[in-house]
Amino acid sequence: MGIKDEMQAKAQQAKEKLQSKQGEAKQRGQSEQERLRQSADEARQQGQRSFDDIQDDMDDRR
Repeated sequence: MGIKDEMQAKAQQAKEKLQSKQGEAKQRGQSEQERLRQSADEARQQGQRSFDDIQDDMDDRR
């Protein structure tokens, strides 16, 4: 195998490794985005429950 072939093989390996790392980063990003979305949903639900509780208390006082 010549030097050119070796360099092409190494370049191909580096390219594949980079693509693998990019895929992993994309997966992590999607997982983090989903985690944040769930957290926001939970906070929104908690806020709604608190609001509903306050409304109920106000209705009870009438």
